[in-house]
Amino acid sequence: MSGFSIARTSEDELPLDPDLAAILLDWIRQCEREAREAFERTGIEVQESELLFTSPVTGRHYHASPIQQDYFRPAWCCLVACPTCGAGAGVWCFTDSPVPNGKRLPIHDERWEAAGKYGHVGWHTFRHTYRSWLDDTGAPIGIQHKLMRHAQVATTMNVCGNALMESKRDANTAVVARS
Repeated sequence: MSGFSIARTSEDELPLDPDLAAILLDWIRQCEREAREAFERTGIEVQESELLFTSPVTGRHYHASPIQQDYFRPAWCCLVACPTCGAGAGVWCFTDSPVPNGKRLPIHDERWEAAGKYGHVGWHTFRHTYRSWLDDTGAPIGIQHKLMRHAQVATTMNVCGNALMESKRDANTAVVARS
């Protein structure tokens, strides 16, 4: 399994953790099994796709922006209690009246405001976090640069990520201990 890699936007390969590869292979097998079972039940053949995660509505890939807008950002807003409906942290906003079209209630504007920076978490936030974690492992900057898929190493060093507080504290303590 250690031979799995993904080559998307460049000729360089991106290594895939063996445990993650195993999970993804299990997912593929589950999808194939469900497609066979659906064919046996209905006689309708499910079109095979090279995509790992296909939308059941379109049969094509999911788009990143709606996932971020409809799921990520509202979920992060739910880290704080809603000042409007009183929904606690970890609980979606609620209302006593019926919600149109059977969709869940949108997050109240006051909750977005109360969530502050959490209301702006998106895909790029994960890139910054990944870079910080890479740095915390002690990975050389050249490896970080390749894994981040930046064109310039300066982007990796100057733009993405920030040292974790514990790492900064450890480094500072090591310098203080020298005196």
